[in-house]
Amino acid sequence: MMKYSGYKGKVLAINLTTKKTSSIEITDEFARKYLGGNGFAVRYIFDMVDPRMDAFDATNVVAMMTGPFQGINSPTAGKYYMATKSPLTNGYFDSVSGGFIGAQIKYAGYDGFLITGKADKPTYLFVEDGKVEFRPAEKLWGRLTGETQEMIKEEVGDPNLCVSAIGPAGENLVRYACVITEYRAAGRGGVGAVLGSKKLKAVAVRGSGTNEVADPEAYEAWMQWYKEEAKKVPGLAVGLPTYGTPALVASIGKMLGAMGSYNHKTEFFQNWENISGERLKKEFWDKDTACPACPIACSKVFSAKSGKWKGAISEGPEYETIYSLGSMCGIDDLGAIIKGDSLCDEWGMDTVSYGVAVSFIMEAYEKQLITRENTDGVEFKFGNDDAMIAYIEKTAKREGIGNLIAEGSLRAARVIGGGSERFAIQVKGLEIPGHSARALRGMSLGYATATRGGSHHDPRPTGEYAGASDRKAVEGKAAWVIGTQQMTTIGDSLVNCHFLERLLGFTLTQKWVDMINPVTGFGYTLEELTTVAERILDLERSFNVRTGIRRKDDTLPRRFLEEPIPEGPSQGMHTDEPTLNRMLDEFYVIKGWDPKTGIPTKEKLIRMGLEDVADRLAKEGISC
Repeated sequence: MMKYSGYKGKVLAINLTTKKTSSIEITDEFARKYLGGNGFAVRYIFDMVDPRMDAFDATNVVAMMTGPFQGINSPTAGKYYMATKSPLTNGYFDSVSGGFIGAQIKYAGYDGFLITGKADKPTYLFVEDGKVEFRPAEKLWGRLTGETQEMIKEEVGDPNLCVSAIGPAGENLVRYACVITEYRAAGRGGVGAVLGSKKLKAVAVRGSGTNEVADPEAYEAWMQWYKEEAKKVPGLAVGLPTYGTPALVASIGKMLGAMGSYNHKTEFFQNWENISGERLKKEFWDKDTACPACPIACSKVFSAKSGKWKGAISEGPEYETIYSLGSMCGIDDLGAIIKGDSLCDEWGMDTVSYGVAVSFIMEAYEKQLITRENTDGVEFKFGNDDAMIAYIEKTAKREGIGNLIAEGSLRAARVIGGGSERFAIQVKGLEIPGHSARALRGMSLGYATATRGGSHHDPRPTGEYAGASDRKAVEGKAAWVIGTQQMTTIGDSLVNCHFLERLLGFTLTQKWVDMINPVTGFGYTLEELTTVAERILDLERSFNVRTGIRRKDDTLPRRFLEEPIPEGPSQGMHTDEPTLNRMLDEFYVIKGWDPKTGIPTKEKLIRMGLEDVADRLAKEGISC
C-alpha cells in the first residue's frame, strides 16, 4: 500500500496481440518523482517504445492516464490524459480531454492503462473493477464516435458507462485523428490514428471504488480558498462562464489583430464580429455544459437556428475551431463552423489540424499549385464553406484530395512542392493554433521549442495576453517561456485544466504547491516541484532527440520568420530568424541543453535523477 494519496498504486498493461494483461506497480518513489499523467506516461513510453519505429508499428504504446486529482471532485480535474509516439510529428505527443472516464479509471482500481500490440480484428476494451474484457467490435467499425459510444452503452446495459472512442478517421489512419469521450476530444497529434492502427475502436470503463486525499481538512480548506479566489478572477468568474473560449475572438481578433486569417496571410479578420463569442451567445447558444465537478462551465452547446446551415448543432465550437474552420479558411458563417465542429467530432478528427490543413490547400489553390483537376472539380478558394464541410468526410475516408489533407499540411506541402512548405502553418508537423507566433514573442519561442511543436498547451499565451510578460520583449523571454512550459507540464501531470493558471500563476508558484500537497501528502517545496517539471520535460526531449529532432527543428514557418503581420493593431510584428536564434541560445543555456544541438546535457540529466537516460543516449551514440 502506498504512503502517498491520490493513487491506486498500479497501472494496467494491455497487450492487444496476445490479449494478456498485467499490473505494473506504482511505487511511492515513482509517484513523487513523476507525479502522474504526463510524468507517468513519458517515463513508460521512453522505456517501452523504440522512437525510431513507425508510429503505426504494433510496438507503439498508447498511455491513458490519470493524476492524483481524478475522482475527488476537484474543480478543473474532470479530465484524463493520453500519450503516444505521434504519426503527425514523429515525436512524443500527449493530449488531455474532459470526461468522466478519468475518475472511472481510478474507481476501477488503476492509475492508468498502457496499451500496446495490435488486435487481429476490430476490438473494444471493457474494464470494470480489475477485470478486462477484449470484446469484438466489427459491428462498430466504420461507425461515428457518437453512435459508437451509444452502441457500447446499450450492449453493456449501462447508459452512464464512460466510453472513449475513435471514428472512421482513426480507422483510416488520418494523422490527426482524435479520441472522443462524450463530446470532448483528446484532439491533437493523432492518438486516435494510433488506436486505429491497433484496431482498437474504444475503451469503456466503470468502477465502484474511490480515490482518497492525504489531508481531507487541508484539502477542504483549499477548496474553500479556490471558491472565494476564483470569484475575483474575471476570466473564471464571468468571461468563460458566459461566453466560453469564443470570448477570445474579440480580444485576440479585434483588439490585438492576432487571429490568423486566410492561412496567416493576415492576422486581422475584417469580419471578426460575425464569428465573435458575443454573437454566438446571442444568436446560437442553447445551454452551458461542463467537465465533471467544474464550476466554470466554459463549454456551450450552440445551434444554427436559421440560415444556410440551419439545424447544425454542436458542443462547441471553441475559439481554436472558430480560428481554424473560420478565419483561417476565410469563412465568417457561424452556422458552417458549428456544422464543421460537429462533423469533425463525429468522424473523429482534430478541428485545428483539419482546418489549418484546408486553409493551406486553399492558398495552394489560389497560387495555382493545385487546380480543379486535383480537387475533383471543387473550387477550393478561401470562403468556400461547402468545400470545408464536404471534405471532412472525404478526409476521414481518405478520398480524393482528402487523402492529402489527411496527411497534414507539412506532408501535403512536400507532395505539392512549388515552395509551398513556406506557407504550411506548422511546427514539427503540428498545425499551429489560434495564438499568434508573430504578435506574441513568447509563442514564437514557445512553439519552436515545444515537445509537440505547434501547441499552445506546451507554452501558454495567456500571460502575454494579460500583460504579465511584455508580448514584444526579447529580453527575459526565454526564462518566461520555460516557466510556462514547467507550469503546463505539472498541470498535465496532475491532469488538470490549464485555466488554473489564471488563479495559481502563469508559471509555477507556491500556490501550485499548496494545491498538490494536501491531496498527495508529498510535502513538496516549490524547488522540488520545479525539478519534477524539468525532469519530465527532459525526458520528453530525450525521447524526441532519439527520433532525430535537434536544434534545427526548433524553428517556425518561413512565413512567420520573414513576413511581418501586414495590417491591424499588430502590424509589422514578427520574430525574424536572428531574433529567434538569440532567444534559442538563451533558452538552451537556462535549460542545460547543448546550444549547438538542443540535446539535454549529461550533467543536466544526472542532476534531474535521469542517469539511465544519459546512459541510454550515450549508448545510442547521441552526444550530450
